[in-house]
Amino acid sequence: MTGSLRKIFRAGEILSEENFYLFIDKKKIIVFVPESFAEKLTREMSGAGAGLIGNYEMCSFRTEGTGTFKPNQKARPFSGKKNLLSYEKEIKLEMECDAENLNKVTDAILKNHPYEETAYEIYDFKKRTRKISGIVVNLKSGVKFSDLLKRLNMLKKFNSKIESEQEHTGSEAFRIAISDSDNGNTLESAKFINCDSMILISQKRCKLFKI
Repeated sequence: MTGSLRKIFRAGEILSEENFYLFIDKKKIIVFVPESFAEKLTREMSGAGAGLIGNYEMCSFRTEGTGTFKPNQKARPFSGKKNLLSYEKEIKLEMECDAENLNKVTDAILKNHPYEETAYEIYDFKKRTRKISGIVVNLKSGVKFSDLLKRLNMLKKFNSKIESEQEHTGSEAFRIAISDSDNGNTLESAKFINCDSMILISQKRCKLFKI
């Protein structure tokens, strides 16, 4: 279906085409841990759902470094002495996980880390799926959004008239993603790679979005 939609563009209008992929949201947890506890923490985090990449488990990245801290009188330090600046050889341990496992992985860190105060960080990042989910058409010059709607409706390939979710009088489309994969990440993925428009196909129905 995506291939047939190329017909909405006239000869000479297309500058280039590329594959369209979905980009999924992931989480990365970074924790600073004494060298002697790095293996245990890796196992516990993995058991909670971190470090899974495709067919591989317990995936991590480790960087050696030195942590500093000065415990006060109320502290119960794992190492070092109160009121003295202390140095500890540590591992910066990085593992990724899905959002649904984030609480379990964080619980595993806090339960198994030896420090009274655990230093850890959580980041958002994206990964591209391997499956091709459509095409991206780059035009030499812009096509008016209203004109793009008319061209789609002239194809007569869909069960109902194609509508737009927005009103964009005068707006033009230059970089257009075309996909039949509607899983919640499609529009965000098109936006992430700087598409300005999206043609989304689902069960013989079609919608045009201005991103």
